[in-house]
Amino acid sequence: MTEKAEQAETPTGETESEEPVFFDTLFRQKRKHGKYRVVDVPATGAPIADTHAHLQLLSDPALALARAGMRDVRFLCTIVDVSEDGSTTFDKLDEWKFQGALNIRRLLTRRC
Repeated sequence: MTEKAEQAETPTGETESEEPVFFDTLFRQKRKHGKYRVVDVPATGAPIADTHAHLQLLSDPALALARAGMRDVRFLCTIVDVSEDGSTTFDKLDEWKFQGALNIRRLLTRRC
């Protein structure tokens, strides 16, 4: 199963590929030409710690937090690089966590 990424127009009128936001818990591998392939979720058998996340660079940080919570990620450390806008992470983290909790509820409802 492959899915094509959406195209967005830049301010100069050119078209560039945007990372699509899939509202589900599937793992996808990016393929050529903006396509994605669903791949099996790694079976870890234990809780997970993500020690290097860049939440502020994601299209939907709240959805990423929801997916992490549903996959037994119990510790997540978001990184702020000196070349990035670090205040975004600190200003929006509570909102992302709240929206992430709502997203978990929505994702669970979809799976039933």
